[in-house]
Amino acid sequence: MRRKLVQLGNSTLFLSMPRDWVQENGLSKGDEVEVSQDQDKVLVWPDCKLKKDTLMVDVTRFKDMLPRLLYSIYRSGYDEVELRSEDQQLIGKIKTVMWKETVGYELMEQTGTMCRIVNVSGKVDDFNNLLRRLFLITLTISEEALNAIKKGLDMENVIYLEKESNRLNSMLVRSINKYGSNGFRKIGPLYYIIQELERIADQYKYMAQYMAGKNLQDKQSMVRIFDKTNLFFRSIYELFYTFNPSKIEEIKKRKNEIVNSILNEMNRPQQHPVILSSLLSVTTRSYDMVSSIIILRMDPDSTLQ
Repeated sequence: MRRKLVQLGNSTLFLSMPRDWVQENGLSKGDEVEVSQDQDKVLVWPDCKLKKDTLMVDVTRFKDMLPRLLYSIYRSGYDEVELRSEDQQLIGKIKTVMWKETVGYELMEQTGTMCRIVNVSGKVDDFNNLLRRLFLITLTISEEALNAIKKGLDMENVIYLEKESNRLNSMLVRSINKYGSNGFRKIGPLYYIIQELERIADQYKYMAQYMAGKNLQDKQSMVRIFDKTNLFFRSIYELFYTFNPSKIEEIKKRKNEIVNSILNEMNRPQQHPVILSSLLSVTTRSYDMVSSIIILRMDPDSTLQ
């Protein structure tokens, strides 16, 4: 839909609202609307809130995938969800599942065959701060995991922090899907980086699960690789927030060195392939974010801080 700007007086420009939209929202002369500027876009919505997105789903066929379904609905940006099933046990399970990563979702109504979930929270106002927090939590996870291996400690805190990482990730993805770029014109690269941070945290979780009850022997060489991998991920964090193109070639060389070290270590007897494989994934996923970082940081209109 295209509209022409009309000049009123010497400097004021105004734009008429689509008639169908006005009628749908029950607006009339003198009513107030909210206006928000997002880079080259202007958002307008009535009643001091965005229109609620609603969805109805028969969850019977999902069964064991119910958590994944609910998290996907949340991340998509839906505000009101009606879930139905003739399987009463499945409906009863929803309440247990929804608290983990669906911040703001509340169970408003439940019967034997239906439950209605409503989002009671508003727009994320501190998107950039949450994104930095996600980076920092992932860094902390990497440090906690390395410290546990060095000292032979359990990794319960790694598991806990990985769950917090998932929660933040869901909030950020939902915000992007519902409200847009939050100061970034390039949504795709931003979305990719957020998803990769979740996958990197997952790798440390897998290592923690594998390490449970084990006492690693002959671990000095693996600890050195672990430390280099963590430092490499930190360099990606630093590139994101203090972008310096001259560092990119050095990052590529460090990636290749770590990958070669991991592959060589895998050929040694009595090593732990699960840990080495996870470290390889962390290294390559960290490096894969570089292209997205370049795209975001080369954007002259970015509000990233």
